[in-house]
Amino acid sequence: MAVSYSSVSFLIVSLLSIFFTITSVKADLIDSVCSKSSDKVVCFSALRDDPRSKGANPEGLAAIAIELSQKKATSVYNLVSALLKQTTDPKLKMRYSSCLESFNDAINNLGKLPGYLKSKDYYNLSTHASAAIGAPTTCDNNFLEAPAEVLQLRDASHNLRGLIDVILCLCFFL
Repeated sequence: MAVSYSSVSFLIVSLLSIFFTITSVKADLIDSVCSKSSDKVVCFSALRDDPRSKGANPEGLAAIAIELSQKKATSVYNLVSALLKQTTDPKLKMRYSSCLESFNDAINNLGKLPGYLKSKDYYNLSTHASAAIGAPTTCDNNFLEAPAEVLQLRDASHNLRGLIDVILCLCFFL
């Protein structure tokens, strides 16, 4: 039984077409999500740089964004804790203490998200992500007057806010 050249060519073209369609759909999902984000750079960086994103559906992307947000919130909490220990300025001590409380609340809210995602409780997922996104802003607002917020904390807060925003954007796709 001989297989014709045109049959093999058709099969190869069909398989390549399917592959590129699947790849483009996944890329389009990340593009769609990040187009809704308030920080497209953080969104694209988080979703495209993580190898688990390749081929992920909205739930998979949400799980990645939740994990990244949890790690970043813990990292920011640890940064603020270190800054609090280092300072002798009473104003900064008070501000850092307030930030610690805010980031602790964010960590608690983010910790609930995997369960809500798993149970497909998208309302509570969105509610707790919305509560968590307030922590960086609350902390940043502590530094509207001198002494200024250290750049490292401001950047970390910005990044955390962007990561949590990715979760909120993904809620529209779940």
